[in-house]
This record gives sequence, structure tokens and C-alpha cells, in this order.
Amino acid sequence: MVQKLQQKDKLIGIGAALIAALMFGISPAIAKLAYAGGSNGMIMTFTRAFMSLPFLFLLARQQKVSLRLTKQELLLVVLVSIFGNFSTTLMLYSSFSYIKVGMALVLHYFFPVFVVVASIVFFKEKTKWWKILALLLGFAGVLTFMGGAAESDLTGLLLAVGSAITYAAMLISVEHTALSGFHCIKLTFYTNLIVSPVAFITGLAGSTLKLQMTAGAWAYSFVVSLMVGVIGFSLLNYAIVKIGASSTSVISMAEPLSGVLFGFLILGEKLTPLNWLGCILIMAGVAIISLFSLRKVSDTV
Repeated sequence: MVQKLQQKDKLIGIGAALIAALMFGISPAIAKLAYAGGSNGMIMTFTRAFMSLPFLFLLARQQKVSLRLTKQELLLVVLVSIFGNFSTTLMLYSSFSYIKVGMALVLHYFFPVFVVVASIVFFKEKTKWWKILALLLGFAGVLTFMGGAAESDLTGLLLAVGSAITYAAMLISVEHTALSGFHCIKLTFYTNLIVSPVAFITGLAGSTLKLQMTAGAWAYSFVVSLMVGVIGFSLLNYAIVKIGASSTSVISMAEPLSGVLFGFLILGEKLTPLNWLGCILIMAGVAIISLFSLRKVSDTV
């Protein structure tokens, strides 16, 4: 009975990570459509967080999730929200103004390497061979999309890599601090609640928050808010608690796969045969981490 429950938790965690990756992967292509109507990285960061708050609050009330915080928890949430969620979202969305969506996501998805290395070095995590193999396959798949790096804008490249570093730090923080005990909706609600005013004030100070957008841009922004602010981050936080940051990060390599495919379908960005090989490698890595995570439960019970 215990084994079945553990396997169910793992399976749900893997599913949550995959759906979150799909949401995060599709959203950049939609965000770039909003940019054509007057949006930008700062505006998208603000609207994505602010528009999601009513839905997250209603979900918390519907599921009877307590939103109370201690002073220590509040400080921790503020730090993770600003230096993790806010910084990552702003840098990644801003990079879309300089380089292609597919290229930005590829560079952003160096973060699983940072997560696994940090878990081994700082938290002495014993990483299995299959997890390393899955990481290498996914990383090799990511590298197949690097062909246009030489012609890309340096600012966009640095922003995308910076988002990978802050995102890795956020995932590790959620797993190894008191945040791991938070309900996923509670954590997502508070991070968005903090990101909203920070993005608003930062945007006003830097004259980058001009909310004069077309109706279409507002609609695209709302869709991104639901996909990322409500669904994506809630499922991501849930997956981290259920299967750990390193496994979640490797499974999340499916995000650039969905990102480049939607960039191909929606924005008309080209894919080469090498890119299609990369898609296969990424999915192989995701399959390995999923299958062995479930088998690990059976072996330890």
C-alpha cells in the first residue's frame, strides 16, 4: 500500500513537472506576440504576476489553504520571490526582445546543469548514473539549437544565461528551505504578490512600464498569466516537493522542446534536421528520469 502511494506521488510529481514545462515552453511564443502590441519584458513580468492573483486567491479559498505566514517565512518568501522569480522572469522575457525565443529558451535551460552541480557540491546529493545520463542527453539536445548563437545579440544571450542562474537558485531554495513545506498554491500566490509591486515600482523607475498596449496584447498577457502565473509555477512548486529539484530540472528540459516547436508553428522560426534530433534527445532524457524515478520507489520499499 505504501509503495503504491509513493509511486502515485512520484507519478503525479513527474506529470506536474511535464505540464509545467509545457506551460513555460509555450508562453514565450505568446509573450512575443504581446510584444508586437506594445508589451515588453517588464510589462510582461508585472502582468503575469498581477493578473494571476485573483485566481490563486480563489483556488486557495476553494481548497481551504491557509495563507498565514510567520516573520521568518515572509522574509524567505520575499528573498526567493525577488532574487528568484522576479529576476528570472524579467531577464528571460527581456531576452526575447534581442534574440529568438528558441535560442533564449535553450540558454535558459542550462539551469538543470547548475541545479545538479549545486546539489552535489553544496548538499552532497548522491546522483545516480541514470540521472546524469538523462541530464547529458537533455543537454546534448539543447546544444543542437545553438547554431545561431554567433549571430545573436550579446545582451540577449547574457540575459538568457542570467535567467538560468537565478532559476536554478530558486529551485534549490524551494527544496532545501522551509518553503518545501508550503502548499504549492500558497507559495505561488505569495511569490506573485511580491513580484507584482516590485515589477511595478522597478518599471516606473526605469520608464519601462508603459501600459499602453493593444487589446490583443492585453489578451496575450492574460493568457500568459494563467499559463505561467497560475498553472506553471503552482505545478513546478508541487513537482519540486514530490520528486526533488534535480529531477524536476531535468524533466523541465521538455520546456525548450515545446518552446522551439511553438516558435516553429506560431512564429515561423526554422528547425533543422539537427534540431529535430535534439528534440528526440531531450525526450529520451525526460523518459529516463521518469522511468527510473518510479523504479527507485519500487526498489526502496
